[in-house]
Amino acid sequence: MVDDNAVMRTVMRSALEKAGHKVTMAEDGERALKAASDSGFDLIITDVQMPKMSGADLVQELKKTRPLAKVLLVSGRIEGSELQASTKALGATGSLEKPFTADRLVSKVAEILG
Repeated sequence: MVDDNAVMRTVMRSALEKAGHKVTMAEDGERALKAASDSGFDLIITDVQMPKMSGADLVQELKKTRPLAKVLLVSGRIEGSELQASTKALGATGSLEKPFTADRLVSKVAEILG
């Protein structure tokens, strides 16, 4: 789970762990890319806009080595059809607009993971 906002990381982690998921966190795309290369993940959740490496750049780099990786994009700045278009263009699995509830996050993750 990648987000430059520490509060958002903590809230998402708590919701996902309560739902039984194991969560690894990173505060930027560069650290997430390193973590992804060191371990396998069922799903990568990333904010779209972050310093150092954006979520979009992270997805593009991940897809080079893990083309089937499942990615959930989250964004508070890109909305609606623009977020859906970005999701499709990047080959991400799904997207969520911020703010979202913990229940909505857990539901979306369950939907993606089957």
